[in-house]
Amino acid sequence: MGPTNIGLWKSLNITPSSPSFINPVTLKNIHVFADVPHLLKLIRNHFIDRGFIFSNNTYIGRKIIEEYLGITKNSDFKLAYKITEKHLNVMGTQRQNVKLAAQLFSNTMSTAIKYCGEKNIIKNIGNR
Repeated sequence: MGPTNIGLWKSLNITPSSPSFINPVTLKNIHVFADVPHLLKLIRNHFIDRGFIFSNNTYIGRKIIEEYLGITKNSDFKLAYKITEKHLNVMGTQRQNVKLAAQLFSNTMSTAIKYCGEKNIIKNIGNR
């Protein structure tokens, strides 16, 4: 979110644990949500920077994508042909690129990871 939205949320006391404020006229709660493209970028950034740990203690992060890219780099074997190093090496304003985040979390990419994991092509699933 931009500084204007952050300032508004602070002035309304909006936090993750308190995502609403009272309408002074109707006295009803107004719920606030961050925009979906922004959330998608934040999720991608966290995935790249730290990764995710699932409830079964399985870890998944950037290493999985790096391994997939390494396997497919000089090969005809490509399940997620749009995914490249630029999806992982996002710096500065590229971290705001929604298209790259959406492609990284696409059904195509998740299917490729699942297939490679089931066939033991990718070994880093679960490893940090």
